[in-house]
Amino acid sequence: MSFSAAVFWPAFKQAGMLDEAVYQSDTGPAIEFDVSFSRPDQVVLDGMVHNTDYSIEYQRGDIDLKRGYVVRIDGEDYKVRQTPVAKGDGTFVVASLEKVSL
Repeated sequence: MSFSAAVFWPAFKQAGMLDEAVYQSDTGPAIEFDVSFSRPDQVVLDGMVHNTDYSIEYQRGDIDLKRGYVVRIDGEDYKVRQTPVAKGDGTFVVASLEKVSL
């Protein structure tokens, strides 16, 4: 049996494990997509790991983020710091973020 994001990603969302992100381009409509959002000093893996940077993991088919794009998560803006990196077979992508200050 192979892994299918089409089965697990909606289940992760229903369980409250995903956040909604929004990317607004200069020329088109806003794109909403689900992300696993990691924040600095967030404890994950049952206390075994502490995050030190902002990052998101998302399905590659949802959006093609580029370095410099700004996404909004929970009412805050974050800029993609570097080119997002594919994980495993490329179904999921991780993007490092930096918080945008006004």
